[in-house]
Amino acid sequence: MSKRTIYRYFKSKDEIIEGVIDRFLTSVSGEMERIVTTKKFSEEAFADMLETFYRLGRSYLNPVVMQDMRQHYPHYWEKIDRFRMSRAQEVFKTFLERSDKETIREINPRVATAIVLASVQAVLNPEFILSNGLNFHETVEQVIEFFKHGFLKGTDGGGSANNDS
Repeated sequence: MSKRTIYRYFKSKDEIIEGVIDRFLTSVSGEMERIVTTKKFSEEAFADMLETFYRLGRSYLNPVVMQDMRQHYPHYWEKIDRFRMSRAQEVFKTFLERSDKETIREINPRVATAIVLASVQAVLNPEFILSNGLNFHETVEQVIEFFKHGFLKGTDGGGSANNDS
């Protein structure tokens, strides 16, 4: 497609970028809504949400595009980050409200949400993953493992930390 044809539909490069980002955010929103409304909070649901974000992100925003965006279009980078954090907060709150008490420990929902959001902000973000030479799948698995089992070996939430000594 020629530049001339593209600029019949878009007034500027910024408008093209914003259109791609808006389409990406709309796709992610729809998929997250589907997951939240069809699944209970579980490792599978959490992984499904993160995988969906990754799959859609990879098709719209590859690492080169993300680096360029971060450097040359920081306002779009911030827009994606604000969206990611607000959706994560909404999704996690919904899961906590809908979860059965056998699956989720009794933790203040505000504290649990803050912990998850801080993790998403600090670890499950493109900048951290790119700058540390990680891949998204392994990082997601590590975060899920940490949330499931905690930091100490031999703890399952109710046992002694000395089980693996």
